Amino acid sequence: MIDWMNRLLRFCFLIAYAGACFGQQHPYELKVTSENDNYCLNLHDGYYTNGLFITMNYMPVGLNNRIPETSSLSKIVGQYQVGQMIFTPEFVTPKTTKDLIDRPFAGYLYVQKGLTFFYKKGHVLKTTVSVGTIGGNSLAEQTQIFIHRTFDLLRPKGWNYQIHNEVGINLQGQYWRELLPASWRKSRFDLHSLAQMTVGNTFTNASAGLLFRAGRFAQPNQSSWFDARVGRELSGETTELYVFVQPAYQYQFYNATVQGGYFTNDAGAILSPLRHWGYRHDMGLVFSPPRWTFQIVYTYKQREAAIMRHNEQFVGLTMAYRFGR
Repeated sequence: MIDWMNRLLRFCFLIAYAGACFGQQHPYELKVTSENDNYCLNLHDGYYTNGLFITMNYMPVGLNNRIPETSSLSKIVGQYQVGQMIFTPEFVTPKTTKDLIDRPFAGYLYVQKGLTFFYKKGHVLKTTVSVGTIGGNSLAEQTQIFIHRTFDLLRPKGWNYQIHNEVGINLQGQYWRELLPASWRKSRFDLHSLAQMTVGNTFTNASAGLLFRAGRFAQPNQSSWFDARVGRELSGETTELYVFVQPAYQYQFYNATVQGGYFTNDAGAILSPLRHWGYRHDMGLVFSPPRWTFQIVYTYKQREAAIMRHNEQFVGLTMAYRFGR
């Protein structure tokens, strides 16, 4: 066991050293995130069963050059993202019948554009607009069949009851407010409040929570947590290694992956009433040397659909690489 831990520490050191040798000023970051309930090693395949997100973070030079010295802003980071989310009942085996469907079959495929604004006091505002589709056009059924065939799993059944096609436009704002003085970062922990609002015909919700981090981390406008390790040369902590917890409560006004399309007749699909209040807890570990970011996140989430029999859990794995001059 000790030998294994020593090897892991040497590996982390080599990654950090290699990243430092390439320099610390990289205007682009390619990030890939995979989320799946099977990563929990519980042999479960249901509810929010798979998510894949490919993100390009970049430093918009024009916008940053127009920030005056007297501005409360310190930095702006841009983002493009394409993603797919797959939702199913608890059971998707060939024996699945209508009475066993305790969460609608649904997929969501989208593209997104975002801007994140970093303030000198440590606060962060992220805004995004996304355009996507639910239903068969989301390719969720094809993706799940491909995954099951690749890993020699049972072919999923029940997608003929999935939510029907509808294009959606969604706007989202997230705001983190630093609650501790900047000088407390030397104590190796920080605390932010989090508020989030989403408005659209696919998702409409609001949530509030806290973010607590402990370990080695950079200030917010240079930290991997906020996708800020692009652009200007990093100062202070050039390698981050920290744990985090982020509990939050959410109120859902509308969720098309549960209730069906807002403007669509979903006759034939199996839908569900919405559970409006829900609790979510994220916790994980982040390691981010100058060129790379590695992140693992465990998420526990209360039921979204009223007909769901259980709460859900899943794990997200992220790898990012920064490049360019």
